[in-house]
Amino acid sequence: MSKNIIYYFTGTGNSLAVARSISLAMTDVVLIPMLNEDALTYIDTHTESIGLIYPIHVNALPHAVIHFIQKIHLPSKAYFYVVATHGGIPGMSGLYLNKILKKQGIDLKTYYEIEMLNNTPKGIAPKFLMRLNWEQEITPEKVDHKLSAMKIEVENIVKGITDKEETTLQKPPSGTRIMMYWMMQIMWLISNPSKYKLQFLVDDSCNGCGICEQVCVTKRIKMNEDKPEWVHDHCNFCYACFNYCPKEAIGVKYYTKKLGRYHHPDISAQDIAAQIK
Repeated sequence: MSKNIIYYFTGTGNSLAVARSISLAMTDVVLIPMLNEDALTYIDTHTESIGLIYPIHVNALPHAVIHFIQKIHLPSKAYFYVVATHGGIPGMSGLYLNKILKKQGIDLKTYYEIEMLNNTPKGIAPKFLMRLNWEQEITPEKVDHKLSAMKIEVENIVKGITDKEETTLQKPPSGTRIMMYWMMQIMWLISNPSKYKLQFLVDDSCNGCGICEQVCVTKRIKMNEDKPEWVHDHCNFCYACFNYCPKEAIGVKYYTKKLGRYHHPDISAQDIAAQIK
């Protein structure tokens, strides 16, 4: 067994790219999808460090990550850290994470956030809060800039992990920031899978390739007569189907433009699908 374990969850590749970069800078490390049914068997009494790497969704944690945390049991001496990627507005997701970890009695040593390129027009938000010009943020120049900045952030994170850095998570704010905190509480409520449904749309440009079905790790999508159907409401809000569609045939309510999509350039649809194999 490897002494160091990195668990990841990814929707459009940003978090997997970060996880790979961190793992390449470490020794005696294994990289495991959180959705792998054997994921927890890699932990034993000799495990020295465990990291979770995932994207921030709706200013909180993806449902898949919450479920994973609820199952994990850490060796008492293992160094536990988290790296969360986000598209520019992480909110107070560290506070949400802290709530989940406290319920499980897990001691988090350090928490990092990395800004990546946003991969969504925020389809579960009311129209006035959606990013209806989202595609303007995914130019080649902006992608290159974000990826270069990521490399620098990863170097700093690897140094922190190697030194077994310990930091304090965000604490509930006081004063004028208390209003923001209560807004985050509402967002966390919305992110509950039983509270809100993300409706995807498909147009006639769909060629029936089935990539959307492959990358949907909740198996929400089934192909029917060469067209995708979203057969249940369990969704991680990861937008993998939306962003990996080669025809940009998939949209969401109020956003059906075909002016660009984004997934990490080094992460393929097969990499996303492999999380549940």
